[in-house]
Amino acid sequence: MKNKTYLKATFREITKSKGRFIAIILIIFLGTLLYVGIKTTQPVLDHSADVYLKERKLSDLQVVSTGGITNADKDVLDDITGLSIESGYQFFYADAKKNEVIQVFSYDQENDQNHLELTSGVLPKKDNEILLDHLAKKEGYKIGDTYTINDHEQLKSTQFKIVGFVTSPLFISEVERGYANVGNGSVSYFAYLPKKLFKAEVEAVMYLSFANVKKYETYSNAYKEQMAKNTALIEDKLSQRPNARLKEIQADATEKLRLQKEKIATGKKELEKAQEQLQQAKDKLALQAAQISLLPEPQKTAAQQELTTAQKQLATNEATLKKNQSELATGTAEIKKTEATIKNMKEIVYRYNDRFDNVGFQEFGSLSDRIAAIADVFPVFFFFIAALITFTTMTRMVEENRREIGTLKALGYTKAEIAKKYVIYSLLAASIGLVLGVVSGTNFLPRIIFYLMSDRYSFNKAYVFYDWDPILKAIIAFLLATLGSALIVLTKELREKPAQLLQPKAPKPGKRIFLEYITPLWSRSSFNQKVSYRNLFRYKARMLMAIIGIAGCTGLILAGFGLKDSLSSVAAKQFGPIIAYQGIVSLEDDLPAADTTAITNALKNDEQVTSFMASHNETVEIRKNNQATQSLTLMVPTAAKEFEDYLHLHSKDNKVISLTNTGAVITQKMAEFYDIKKGDTLYIYDSKQQKQQIKIAGIAQNYLGSFLYMTRPYYEKVTNQKFSANSLLLKTNKMTTKEEDNLAQVLLDTKKVVNTTFISKQIETQNQSISNLNAIVWILVTLSGLLAFVVLYNLTNINISERVRELSTIKVLGFFDKEVTMYIIRENIIFTILGIIAGFGVGRVLTHFILDKASMENMVFPLVIKPAAYLYSGGLTIIFTLIVMLVTHFKLKHINMIDALKSNE
Repeated sequence: MKNKTYLKATFREITKSKGRFIAIILIIFLGTLLYVGIKTTQPVLDHSADVYLKERKLSDLQVVSTGGITNADKDVLDDITGLSIESGYQFFYADAKKNEVIQVFSYDQENDQNHLELTSGVLPKKDNEILLDHLAKKEGYKIGDTYTINDHEQLKSTQFKIVGFVTSPLFISEVERGYANVGNGSVSYFAYLPKKLFKAEVEAVMYLSFANVKKYETYSNAYKEQMAKNTALIEDKLSQRPNARLKEIQADATEKLRLQKEKIATGKKELEKAQEQLQQAKDKLALQAAQISLLPEPQKTAAQQELTTAQKQLATNEATLKKNQSELATGTAEIKKTEATIKNMKEIVYRYNDRFDNVGFQEFGSLSDRIAAIADVFPVFFFFIAALITFTTMTRMVEENRREIGTLKALGYTKAEIAKKYVIYSLLAASIGLVLGVVSGTNFLPRIIFYLMSDRYSFNKAYVFYDWDPILKAIIAFLLATLGSALIVLTKELREKPAQLLQPKAPKPGKRIFLEYITPLWSRSSFNQKVSYRNLFRYKARMLMAIIGIAGCTGLILAGFGLKDSLSSVAAKQFGPIIAYQGIVSLEDDLPAADTTAITNALKNDEQVTSFMASHNETVEIRKNNQATQSLTLMVPTAAKEFEDYLHLHSKDNKVISLTNTGAVITQKMAEFYDIKKGDTLYIYDSKQQKQQIKIAGIAQNYLGSFLYMTRPYYEKVTNQKFSANSLLLKTNKMTTKEEDNLAQVLLDTKKVVNTTFISKQIETQNQSISNLNAIVWILVTLSGLLAFVVLYNLTNINISERVRELSTIKVLGFFDKEVTMYIIRENIIFTILGIIAGFGVGRVLTHFILDKASMENMVFPLVIKPAAYLYSGGLTIIFTLIVMLVTHFKLKHINMIDALKSNE
């Protein structure tokens, strides 16, 4: 009976203090929702992508050869256990009239990899049917239309019927399709044609799928590590194929050349014979012509007609002979050309592209990693503030019930029985908040973020699951904050005797505060102001907790806006302040200087191009024990001084860096990653894996990509190679997309340019990529604002409940309602102002910490917090304070003064 009555009292405590109970639930709910939700987002995004890719059976590795893929390539890999091999055709086609570039693939319904998904229409059943990328709908194409590809070298037909639109797992991005070496250099969409329509004797690409990675998720470290081993194995197996394939091509070409020579030799003999026959025919006609004059008149007319007919035939034979002579000369010239081609044939190159080389794949993974980096900091701090306020609330609750605890002890209740009420209270509040937070955080935040990203990626469904690691951490943290705080205070209170507990705690003695020593200020303060100032310093713990709570919430809101500002400032910090050129033209390898005339003429004739400069660009690697190999772009300009107009290099302390012949300049993030300092010696590996030793002469700021810069003399010195330019840096006026595409088309038409990349497209891609994070930032800001409101309300509520007798006393003494309200609110205003100021510092530190965690090897986020961010975060905190003040005013008006003053009797 005793326990039953006490249990009722427990639930009566909940109904009596509904505001506090709901506040604890809300704080735990918000903290758990954000922490679990954001921490679960990355694994949910990665898992959803993996499910999609496994359903569509995306290949793990693509092998592309400049010499094509043959059965010999497949045979080399046949002995690898668990390897599935498929192959196909692919090429780029440029439609100059429509300014479109299409990547054309072969379609084979029997293939088990890279399944297409129909968005509308049907799969091809006839040879003249084509499937188009669903993005082609935006260009106006419809099912049933005739589609033209005028490429007689690649295809057996030119006219096709559109029967369906599809998506392909090779392209998970919905906004880009990659780059090409034809047309304007940017792929518009892809197309699939039946395999039998392709003319080429050898296929272009080999798709590989490995059984030993199927158990891993694509974006997991385990998958990446295993695929690194798989790729190394494939490269080793195919290491002899480039030379062998070159010999095969040369042998085929030599055989064709031999047959061609034989044909030419036979043609020469036939031509000589035809010439003899023609001469004999001429001699015979000449003789006939001489004999006609001797014939009688009746026979002369008939003979003359026969002679005319014979002469016409002779003229026809003579024309045919000349045509054969011309063809023979052409054939002879082609033989010489083929002989030169065989002699100068370039080395065959095999390229190995894993999933992360597919369009949009790395971008999605990077986005997921950035969310994870934010989740490692922002929600944890949010969680800490929520737990701190919960701890404070539970502590104050137990302290308020001292008299009740004393009464129960006096009535013979054991410590365990007394503690039961607070255990139930804290467990109930924590359980409700945790369950609501876990369910909401897991089911809503990842789905919302996935939905907001869905317009940029092909993934069609979020596969949500409960990630028990953050859930268990949330449970432990909030149980410690609620149950732990209650037990800690109870342990202290239950040690006291009932007589002590039944007496209220003696108020803290008043004493002079430091403001009283500032006579001009103190003498001008009103009585109410003096009371407020004394109360502030009299209850320092309360003041400190209020300031910490408000500072934490303001800091969270500022960090949210700061993240938005910083993330959106990457392109602005990189392009302009650092990169001052507007485009890069990639030239064919080993292109002689004499062959660049057409390119330079095209650039000089374009009114928008103001200047250009040749440079050597290549990808090099840095390796270090126990650290991953990192790639960076080596850039060597023809003239270091002129290069300063194209690229502005600055050190971390913003000093100008100039290239010298005594060392190289490396970008900041790569230097930090490998702990490289100015003056250090570094080993790099070029594209041919040759090791070179360089000295670091400077470390430059950089936000996108990783670069290594050298002067031309220093490059030739350390590599022992002659400098050769393979790219051009362009400076232009502001150009429209159409003008950029036209210039790219003109440059590609020279047949000496591989690709033209404009900085404007990089800026657009970067901004689109960052825009995905803006939605997450707004979620963080919104939840931080809600937490700020609940924290302010809860702290004010605690303040009032602790001081109800004090407030009743001043009301009895004649204070008006507004004066009583201001008695509390004046303190809140001071707490809020100090909290906001401290919160600005907290927010800045928190933003810097998050950005540091979110930065990667190829991307650094600058710390940029615009004035508006401070205004919004401070303004929101003030608005929440005003709302709480209004609620407080009505609550203070209804204080029962008599009950409050009799509470200790």
